[in-house]
Amino acid sequence: MAERKQRTDVQLEQEAPQQTPASPEAGPQAEQAPPSLPDLTVRIFPIKNSKSKLRATANVNIAGAFAVRGFRIFDSKNGLFVKEPEQSYVKEGTELTRSVFFPVTKEAREALHGQILHSYELVMEKEMNQRQEDTDFFLGDEDAPPEREYEPLEDEDLPFDFGQSM
Repeated sequence: MAERKQRTDVQLEQEAPQQTPASPEAGPQAEQAPPSLPDLTVRIFPIKNSKSKLRATANVNIAGAFAVRGFRIFDSKNGLFVKEPEQSYVKEGTELTRSVFFPVTKEAREALHGQILHSYELVMEKEMNQRQEDTDFFLGDEDAPPEREYEPLEDEDLPFDFGQSM
């Protein structure tokens, strides 16, 4: 198995294109601009349990071609933060985790986390506005039924005698 891995590495090294260093005459124009980031579509799934620090989970669609599930949004004393999807495994009796998906550059990480947190804030704002509309609908004074007094039931009116044992 180790021999096969070595052969694969050798093949990859041979197939890799050779990069030529930029000539000093080219100046700052020779520096390449960082690649533009693909379009991100984020779906947020809020968590209803208020006792947990986990506020929501998110799925991200990258450029309409790749989907990544399992982002988690946590609330801490420093504010909201995003954790990438992880895989847990056991090594020598200790449970460890490793990232399944992660951005390669700082700019990509900031763009991804920023988009996820922005989407989360929009979803929470929409949910809060919907709750406000629902409570306004149910708590309006003009919609409340008129108050009336109820007469207490007599023992003979009760369908079951609670004083007798079976």
